[in-house]
Amino acid sequence: MTNRWLALGALGMAGAIATSAQVDQSGSTLTLHVRMEGFENTDGEAGVAVWNAARGFPEEIEHAVATTYVTIQDGAAVARFDQLEPGRYAITVYHDKNDNRRFDKNWLGMPKEDWGVSNNVRPRLRAPRFTEAVRDLGVGEQLVEIRVD
Repeated sequence: MTNRWLALGALGMAGAIATSAQVDQSGSTLTLHVRMEGFENTDGEAGVAVWNAARGFPEEIEHAVATTYVTIQDGAAVARFDQLEPGRYAITVYHDKNDNRRFDKNWLGMPKEDWGVSNNVRPRLRAPRFTEAVRDLGVGEQLVEIRVD
């Protein structure tokens, strides 16, 4: 089994369900589609967070630009974030199998739920860093695919 040191626990905090963020006043915006695959079942939902800075990544969800929860179908899910400014973003995802809107971990702090990040980064013995997961995203429709393990 893949090592799971991602700390996304705060993604489940109440009120963290906004689906859009920063509006570009010039009219040139980004619509981000996040396609996730590898879910072992359709229990619960996929929690998704979009980050534009390293501050708090990946644990302190209050620093994410936008978050949402989406339905899982046939081992995959898709989230959409409208009206983002083009720029550098990292995305975190987890499978909220028990619908408690929290990233569950065991007593050692290791994840009990599957997760993934942009660029499909899977470091050993630690959480991914923002610099490893960040991607440059331009104007218009952009797709980021993430494997959940």
